Amino acid sequence: MNPCKKNCSCNRCKPCLPSKIKAIDPCQVQPVPLPAYGNFFRETSVTLNANQPMPWNGIGRTAGITLNPDTVTIEVAQAGDYYINYYALVELDSTTNINALMGVFVNGNEVNPIQTRYGIQDLETDRNLCAPVSGGTIIFIPAGGTVQLRNVQLSSFRTCDGPALAASINLIKVS
Repeated sequence: MNPCKKNCSCNRCKPCLPSKIKAIDPCQVQPVPLPAYGNFFRETSVTLNANQPMPWNGIGRTAGITLNPDTVTIEVAQAGDYYINYYALVELDSTTNINALMGVFVNGNEVNPIQTRYGIQDLETDRNLCAPVSGGTIIFIPAGGTVQLRNVQLSSFRTCDGPALAASINLIKVS
C-alpha cells in the first residue's frame, strides 16, 4: 500500500514512508538558490565630484552579479538580501577638502543614509595622508537591480593611488 497522495504531479515523488513530519504539500519542488556575489575594485586614483558614482576598473570573483559597460553600475540578477561592504582610500592634504562622504544607491535611489553613509573628516591644517572610508550593511535588492557607490557630499574628493587599492565593493547574497 502506498500512503502517498493520489494524483501527485511531482516527478520527484517516491513511495512515502510513515513519518512524524508532515508536509503541507509533499510534491512542491523548490529551486535550489544559486550563490550570488561580486567583487569590484579601483586600482588607480580618481576624483569624484558631487553625486558621482565610483568607476570600477577591476573585477574579482563574481557569480550572478555583473559590472555594466558604464563601469559605475553593478547589476544583480537575483532578488534577495545582500551584504554590501565598501572601502575607499581618500586623499586628505592641506589643498583638498577636509572630508569625504559615501553612500550606496539601488536603482538610482540612495538607500537609507543612516544605514549606508560612511565618511571621514579631518580638521587638522597640516594634514597629508590617505584615510580609509569603509562601510557595510545588509539591504534588499530586487532582481535586475542596480547598485552604485557614490560621493554624497556637495564637493569633490580624490582617492589615493597604490600600493593599496583606491576603492573596492563586495556584494554577497545572504538570503
